[in-house]
Amino acid sequence: MIITRRFLKNLGMLVLGISMAISCSKGSDIADDVENEISKEEDKTEEPADEIPKEVAPDETLLNAAEFIQSEDSLTMSAEALDAIDDTLEEMLSDESGKVTFFVPSNEAFTEFLSSLKEYTNVLDFDEALEKEILAQVLKYHAIIGGANFSTELSNGSVLETLQSEEIKITVDGDVYIIDTTQIKARITTADIEVANGVIHIIDKVLIPDSVLADLFPKASLIDLINETDELSMFAEGIKEAGLESRFNEGDYTVFAPTNAAIEKLFSTLGNDYNSFADFTNILEKQALKEIILGHVVEAVVARNDLKIGVLPTLVEDDAVEVIEGAAGLALQDASEFKTNFVEFDMEASNGVIHTIDKILIPQKALLLID
Repeated sequence: MIITRRFLKNLGMLVLGISMAISCSKGSDIADDVENEISKEEDKTEEPADEIPKEVAPDETLLNAAEFIQSEDSLTMSAEALDAIDDTLEEMLSDESGKVTFFVPSNEAFTEFLSSLKEYTNVLDFDEALEKEILAQVLKYHAIIGGANFSTELSNGSVLETLQSEEIKITVDGDVYIIDTTQIKARITTADIEVANGVIHIIDKVLIPDSVLADLFPKASLIDLINETDELSMFAEGIKEAGLESRFNEGDYTVFAPTNAAIEKLFSTLGNDYNSFADFTNILEKQALKEIILGHVVEAVVARNDLKIGVLPTLVEDDAVEVIEGAAGLALQDASEFKTNFVEFDMEASNGVIHTIDKILIPQKALLLID
């Protein structure tokens, strides 16, 4: 068989064509395989979301009451006060096993409290053991144990027992107020601050328990109270002219103190020669002045509620004033024919009480001297 050059050429072309066809077929299969793999990967990424584990963010941890007070710039003075006393209260405010309600005075409230004190200008002034105990009593009076009392639970007229053992009273009048033993309201300025162990309310006044009221705000003596009262300045002058200032500090007394207007009536009655107690110059006049001053003093503390109709001996020997019924209530009767009415009752001093009156009292001895 003769194989011509043309035949060989055609045969080669045929083989080449078959090879190309086979190659194309394999390439198509590879492409399909790649496409299938990509499709599988895409299917994997489109699995339902609930089959993928979710990462949950933890809840924010609440501070306890002590930590919150220490962290707030507006409560730095309360934090400083807590640090100044023993650890009992701070440990309770840190204890997260129980619930507490704490009324925290703001810095402004603490500043006002300190400015009202004569002996303390700074929290650090409470440095002696007794003084620290006084401050501890004040702070414990702000704590209510046994539950978190949010503002919705602070109803009008409700009474809460404090950690200090005395009670505070709640009154609601638009805002929520706390009433302490001073009867001066403290307003809740920021309510319902939730802490890990209860709730905090910020207030605009430091609460004062009765147990330390006298220690923080000591009462003036009778003579100091008379000297500090503008309406009694002329009576104070008479006490000084009579040399009796120290006598007013020697016992517990009730003083019926005539107002300036009452004493001016006396000078008007005596005439132009008498314009002040300094005009009582001779021996008889000075004796009369002494009798007049002592005739206003009873050697017992008799508050308004204890004033009864009857006779009260004065510091003048064999002298007394009588409590009687007046046109507008109780009145006083001295040796003169005129009644004396009360102006104000119960000005409390450290060693007694003052009731102001509208007429100077004239004892029998002084009446004779004046005549």
